[in-house]
Amino acid sequence: MDDLPETLARGDGIAGELALRRRGGQDGVYELIVNGTFLMDTAETSTERLLADVLLDRHDSPRRVLVGGLGFGFTVDTLLGDARVDRVDVVELEPLLVDWLRDGMVPAADVVMNDPRVHIEVADIRDALDDAAPELYDGILLDTDNGPGFLVRDENARVYEPPALRAAADALAVGGVLALWSAAPSDRLAVALADSVGDVTELVRTVTRQGREVDYHIYLAQRRPR
Repeated sequence: MDDLPETLARGDGIAGELALRRRGGQDGVYELIVNGTFLMDTAETSTERLLADVLLDRHDSPRRVLVGGLGFGFTVDTLLGDARVDRVDVVELEPLLVDWLRDGMVPAADVVMNDPRVHIEVADIRDALDDAAPELYDGILLDTDNGPGFLVRDENARVYEPPALRAAADALAVGGVLALWSAAPSDRLAVALADSVGDVTELVRTVTRQGREVDYHIYLAQRRPR
C-alpha cells in the first residue's frame, strides 16, 4: 500500500490536467503527471542538475541565466549553488506548478522559490525568447518537455525548431551557452542547433529508473560571433 501514490493537488493546466502526487509519505518521491502521463519526479534529478552544470563548466562568468521550464527546481537550485550566478530568470508555462511550489507543496523547492536571485515569469518560453533583449543572457537552459521526439504537449515542438533556436541565439551574449534536455536522441535537433548557434556537443547520461537503465540527452552549443 505504501507504493500507491497520494494525490496532493490536481487542476486544469495549460497542457491539460495537472496532478501533483507523492509516494512513500512526507519524505517520499514527488511526481508531476500531465494528462495521465508521467512528466518528472524527485527520485532521479541528476540530468536536471547536469543541464545547469554544462553551463557552469563551460562559461567563465555565467552571471545571468534563462531557464525554460521550472520543473521541481533542481536545475535552478544547481545554478544558485554557484556564486558567479547573479540572476536566474525562469519561464514556466503552467501557473499551477508555480503556485504549488510557492505554497511549499514540494519541500525540495523551498530554496529555489525563496531565493532573491530567482525571477519567475508564467509565460510560453517561445514568447520570452522572442521578447528577450539581444545578448542578454550568458546561458539559456531549456527543459520545457521531454524533447522533440517524445512530446507531452504538441505545441512544444516549435521550441526545438530553427526559429526558436535562432531567437535563443540572439538572446545569448557571444560565448553564451544554449543547452536543451531530451529524453531521446535527436539528430534533427543537433543539426538545427549547429545551424542556429554554433558547434554542438551531445552529452548522454545513463540513469536507473524503476530497475532499468535509461539514457537521457543534453544538446548544447556555444554562441559563435556573428
